This record gives sequence, structure tokens and C-alpha cells, in this order.
Amino acid sequence: MIDDQTIRQLFDEYIKMYASRDDQLTTHFSDNFSGFTGGGDFLVKDKQQWVDITRQDFAQIREPIRIELKDLAIQSLAETIAVATGFFTIHLPIEDHILSRETARLVLIFRKESPGWRISHSSISIPYHLVREGEVYPLKELVERNRSLELLIAERTDQLRRANEDLQRTNDELARKVTEYRQTEVALQSSEERYRSILHASPDDITITDREGRIMMVSPMALSLWRGERVDQYLGRALTDFLIPEDRSRALSQIALKLKGVMTGPTEYRGLRLDGSTFDIEVNSEFMRSADGAPTGMVVIVRDITERKQALAERERLEAQNRQLQKAESLGRMAGAIAHHFNNQLQAVMSSLEFAMVDLPANVGPARDVADALQSARDAAKLSHLMLTYLGQTVSKREPLDLSRVCHKGLTLLRAVLPEGTRLESELPSPGPAIHADANQVQHILTNLVTNAWEACGNAGAVIHLTVSAVSATAMATAHRFPIDFQPKDTNYACLEVADKGCGIPSGDIEKIFDPFFSTKFPGRGMGLAVAIGIVRSHKGAIIVQSAPGRGSAFRVYFPIQ
Repeated sequence: MIDDQTIRQLFDEYIKMYASRDDQLTTHFSDNFSGFTGGGDFLVKDKQQWVDITRQDFAQIREPIRIELKDLAIQSLAETIAVATGFFTIHLPIEDHILSRETARLVLIFRKESPGWRISHSSISIPYHLVREGEVYPLKELVERNRSLELLIAERTDQLRRANEDLQRTNDELARKVTEYRQTEVALQSSEERYRSILHASPDDITITDREGRIMMVSPMALSLWRGERVDQYLGRALTDFLIPEDRSRALSQIALKLKGVMTGPTEYRGLRLDGSTFDIEVNSEFMRSADGAPTGMVVIVRDITERKQALAERERLEAQNRQLQKAESLGRMAGAIAHHFNNQLQAVMSSLEFAMVDLPANVGPARDVADALQSARDAAKLSHLMLTYLGQTVSKREPLDLSRVCHKGLTLLRAVLPEGTRLESELPSPGPAIHADANQVQHILTNLVTNAWEACGNAGAVIHLTVSAVSATAMATAHRFPIDFQPKDTNYACLEVADKGCGIPSGDIEKIFDPFFSTKFPGRGMGLAVAIGIVRSHKGAIIVQSAPGRGSAFRVYFPIQ
């Protein structure tokens, strides 16, 4: 067989010459060559045509580029043929906010010929939908998009600067007025009504303290903001009494800085209401000073920013979800195309192997080798089918089903394969909720969840609970609900729940457990939950996961009730 190190060296030489724009690369192509580029929509079947395309690539970008290799797989297909598949990122010698974030895929087929190893096939997959006529790399589109992004950032930054300046001017003006009103006792008495008007009109809590930070006056908004019933519940108390203990030392530090004349700007804290509840607040404060500049007290403006915080968190969540959905959609299309193509190729391979076995004597060396190859091809076809199921691209036989009855039929087999001492307890109402589904696919989900449950328990005497029920759409939780874009309809749902008291799932892994081939157990696993989510997605349902390390897990699978 071919030494993988030899092929790795050939692959590295190719990458090095391509990155350095070395024309010697064109001498490494076989006379019998085929391939396609990431920006092309045609198959190249001629070596000279591929040499011309390579030189066009080098002419468009003359300076060296940087290639960041992420993964590499080498397969030896015969004594003279090997395939190298690499995942990498291309960094062009320009300021690039788009292409450098994408993953390129390169497949090279090396064939040993009389002059030595030559490249007989090259195919690269890159998001080249931005490529314009006459280009190999989408430089014009990248430059234009980068320029648009920079202009947008500059515009938003300027808007934020102007808004901050307006807010700062407003705060400075209010602080100046408050300081002026306290210069003399006469000015204080004459402006008392003005203060009162401001306090009543403000949508925020405005509090005035003495020099030691004891509350002297509060605005009417303080009653609702801090959930008090009378003004005297506030008077004489320290300002920091209305902050959670963890924030009080920080607030005192901010006051000390202001006393030294340092402008600290608005500060966020967790407020502590009179009833013990907490909420997010934004605090602006300023010292009031006498005519000679000595501090006499503080004016403090408190704003409830709970809704603003929630809106920001929701926006960040939706942006993250949108990015994930876009990524999943793109990967799903690609994976589906690959799986279909791979499956078609496997069918041809298996047919050829089956015909070959007909002409070979049974149970001899060549026949056994062909049989092993046929079994491997069948295993690969099963994996391809699982990928298509995960993507919802398989045909299923759906019919009206009683979910309890479907689960009950599988109990005998499940209990037979569970480890000794492991109990499977079930609560299956009769009749159960009616769904429109494929019974084999429902059994697949149930088997996978029960298997995962007893593996998570990892000890004899474990108990697994299986429950079937009907729930309303409004009762479905939103946390750890998959697919992430699932939105329940105005209907009831049948719920299949498998719960255990095993090791639980780390919070960081819950978002990844439905990804294909993700597994924390051992190699060769990772498609069970991926196939389950594919089946549920195709049935317009969802899976909700509730788990924590050391506290077990509960998987709830929801199907629309017919």
C-alpha cells in the first residue's frame, strides 16, 4: 500500500506552491486530467485548460496568499492511486471580512505515472457565488462589501456618539442646575417648587441625599420603582441599602471618584426593592455643592432598565439563532447533495460487487474479499441513509398511530436488551394520543433514547421512566428546544418522555448533542440523536431536553396530535 507520509508530502508541496503562486505547480498535473474550480460551472477535462485556469488565478492575485489547513484525510485506493481531502481557510492579501471566514474543501487525486506522482484530478469547493466574470476569486465583490460594512459601522458609531453627547449634555445641565439651586438657603427655598415639579414629571426615580448619602427626598416614581407604600420608608436610609450587597462597595467607590472630581458616567447595578426582589437599574449621580464648592449632598437619578436588558438579550439571542439557522441551512443543502451523490455511487459499487460474486467460487480468498467490500459498502449506504434521515430527505410511510400502542409494542424487546438490574418503567395511557407518523421511525427514536438513558446511568439497578401524555402548545418550554426554529402551532401535542437519573449532560454540550457524529462516549457513535431530530423535524415536531450534570436527563419528544 502507499505510504500516507508520501501523499501528505505531495499535498503539502501542492499547497505551498499554490500559496506562493509558483508556476511550477502546472508541471505536476497529469496529461489525463479532470477537475473543477470553486467559481466555475463546468468540468475541466483537459490539462492545458486547467493550466490556463491556474495561471489566470495566479495573474489575478500575484502576491502570496495564506492557507490555514484545518483538517486532512488521506485514502489509498490502490498501489498507484491516492486521494487527499483537505479543509482549509484562504486568507487573501487584502482586507477581507467575508472570504476568510469561509471553509474551503479541496480534493486531490494523485496517480503514480512513469515520470512520478502526478495530480489527475482537482476539485475545490468554496462559496464562490460572489465571483464575477473574468475572476477566480471574488475580489471586486469582497472589496465592495467590506467598504459597505465599514461605512455602516462608521455611520452607527457616529449616531451613537451623537446620542451619548446629547445624553451627557442633558446630565451635565441637570447637575449644574441642581448645584446652583443649593448655593444659598434663599435659592433653595425659592426653587423648592421647581424641584417638586421635576420630581413629579420625571419617569425615573430622582433621589436627593445629604453629604453622607442618607436619603432626604425621593420623587413619586420611587414608590412604584422600589415597591414602597409611603415616602417615610425611604427617608434617612443609606442610598446603598437599595442595592444588592454585592454592588454596594462598587457604588461607594464610584461616589469616592465623583467626590475627587472624576466623571464616571452612568453605572449599572442590581437594585434591591423593599419586598426583597431585585432588578436592573442605571444610575446617574452628581454632587450638589455650596457657593464655595464644598459638597453638600447628591442628586441621584435611577432608571429601570429591565426591559432594555431583556430586549438586548432577546436581540442577541435572535441574532445568534439566525446565524445558526443560516449555517444549518447551508450545511444541510450541502450534506444532502453529498449524501444523495454518495448513495448513488454506492448503489453502483454494490451492484458491481454483487455481479462479481456471481462469477467467483464461493468461500475462497477473492470471494471473501469481495463479500467484505460489499458489506462495507452496505454499511456506508446505511450511514448515507441516516444522514438523509437527519436532513429529512427520506421517504417514510406515515399513518394514523396510537403513540401509547407503538411504545408498548417495543417494550418487550427493549427490556430484553437492557442490562440486568435495569428497570424500564412505563406510563402509557390507553388509548394514547393519536399522531400521524411512521411507526418504525417512532420506534427508532424510542430505542435510541432508552439506550442513551441506560448508558448514562452506567450502573446496575438504574430506573428509566417512559411516559406518554398529551400537552398543549402553550405548555411546551422554550429552553433547550430543538430544532431551534421550531414554533408550536395552535394545536395539542403528543409527548413521549424518556427520563433517567444518570450522569446528566453539561450545559455546553446540550446545544451540540443533535449534531451528526457528536458523541461524548466512544468513536463510531453520534448519529442516534441526529437521526431522531431529523425524524421529529420531518413530522413538524420538536425535542426538549432537560438535564444537568449529576441530576439526570429528560428527553421529551413532541408530535402534533392528529
